[in-house]
Amino acid sequence: MEKENDIREFLREASSLTSFSTEDLEADSAVIVLKNPSEMDIDAFRELHARASRYGFDIFTGPEGSSRIYVSRKVERTRTGPFSLRIKAILALAAIISTFYVGYEYELAYSHSSNFAYLLSYAAVFFVSPIIVIILARETGRYIAMKTDGMHYSFPIILPDPIGVGIIGSVISQKQAFVSRKSMLKSGVYPLVFGFGVSTFFLLVGLFVLPGISSYAPSVSTPITKLSLPLFFSLVLSRLVPQSVALNLLSYAGWVGIVMNSFNALPLGYLDGGLIFSSISPNYSRVLSYASIVALIGLSLVYASWFILVIFALLIGLQGPSALYSLRGLSRKNKAIILLVLFFIIGGIVPIPFHISPSNFSMTPYQDSYVIVNGTNANISVNIRISDLSGAVLAPAFSVSPSTGFTISSNSSSISAGGSAVFRILLDTGSLSSTGYYHYNITAYSGSAVQSTEITVLSVNESKQLSFSDSNPLMLKGSHKDPVNMSFLYSSIGEKNITLFSFAPDNFSYSVSLENLTLQYTGPTEILSSPFIVKSGNPMLLSFTAITKVGNWEIVAMTSSYNAAIAVITLS
Repeated sequence: MEKENDIREFLREASSLTSFSTEDLEADSAVIVLKNPSEMDIDAFRELHARASRYGFDIFTGPEGSSRIYVSRKVERTRTGPFSLRIKAILALAAIISTFYVGYEYELAYSHSSNFAYLLSYAAVFFVSPIIVIILARETGRYIAMKTDGMHYSFPIILPDPIGVGIIGSVISQKQAFVSRKSMLKSGVYPLVFGFGVSTFFLLVGLFVLPGISSYAPSVSTPITKLSLPLFFSLVLSRLVPQSVALNLLSYAGWVGIVMNSFNALPLGYLDGGLIFSSISPNYSRVLSYASIVALIGLSLVYASWFILVIFALLIGLQGPSALYSLRGLSRKNKAIILLVLFFIIGGIVPIPFHISPSNFSMTPYQDSYVIVNGTNANISVNIRISDLSGAVLAPAFSVSPSTGFTISSNSSSISAGGSAVFRILLDTGSLSSTGYYHYNITAYSGSAVQSTEITVLSVNESKQLSFSDSNPLMLKGSHKDPVNMSFLYSSIGEKNITLFSFAPDNFSYSVSLENLTLQYTGPTEILSSPFIVKSGNPMLLSFTAITKVGNWEIVAMTSSYNAAIAVITLS
């Protein structure tokens, strides 16, 4: 009886605002049939909605042109779908972490720096912070749009993208329904405008204020060999910014913001574009959502990150929200905003953000592992063959990571079409001050194509307890296909685990005979594939035979603490 009195009291109060008749009156619901629907404009509806809320009811109208208002008991919701505040906070934290990772990896490849503190702080300032500012700008636009219509703003759902650009957007998440279709329109448009403006600002500041460099410059490597600019910038800035670029980190943050903004403009569910198209054309919004899902699934076949949007769209819902007041449609001026949305989608979208450019050359090192003796200030000479696979003359450039000094020499600085040349890269390994393994990436550049190879350098201490044929190092001369015999001796007390290595060009084949066992190998390798035990004073007889020709061949017997005996065989 009390509930029935509530609805009767509300209807009595509502009759002072507009004339109507009542249908289907129940304790928790009723249908109001307006006698003059033209009197019920948005302001009158807001007043009616406010009074209904005081009695614990929600009201909403029928479709455009209808004369009915539906009254129902208000149902309180503690969260939107499966996304509670805790889950939204976890997603936001995951987005920040993945954005840190993307920025760190990008700057690591861009600058070749090995300073962890520098890379982390640089990523925080020039990538994570701009991305957060872009998200805040988008949400500021949404906050303004909602507050001007008297709505409560709720923390959005942040979508992380750990396998792509770090973050893929923010989605509206609220318990309060939109009162008017115009408020839905503004809540979708404002974030797009604010997000696009701030993202463009960061992209342009990075391009024209901070030091930048195109991917054709040899001193820069990026995690990708081609970064696609959004269509708008490709058309407008094509003379200033090449289609294939190596953006600095701040410009890359602006690029991510523009791409993120364009996908939020899709007419899909609760995305910005979903709000806009639901407000303009409620009857077709679900069809457009399905079309967007099909398009995203198609794009995810060539770039997997877009499938993340599909998953979240299905979790949040394909059908966008409906406004409480729909008796009147939007004006032509408001509907024209759809052209702005199409600009954000078409002008900012990058269906395939990252491309792997086909290589126009091949890069082959003669040898990928070397040994040096600690303290001898020896530099490693790496011979690399570059073969031209294109139809034009190539002039490759090189970089080494982690950063170290190096010099390059070659018989020719350029390579004719279809030809090849050997480049000798002298690495500054003489500055190494401790034993152990050191890994260097040597990268060659030609146009937008990039090739790299890893070189391993083993630094050892000459041991007085280990020797080949009572000498360390042992210098021998031999002939191709003739056995070279030597003995290995451990002269200290007890026994020792020893690992035997061969250092020679990658295509070098040889055989090793010891204790009636003969094994064949090719290239630099660990002989016997596992350590063996030698006892004090018991020499091990070894026989090495070169199957293919080589100049110098180094044999290393080493302990786990990098103490070693070295034999250098010079073959004629």
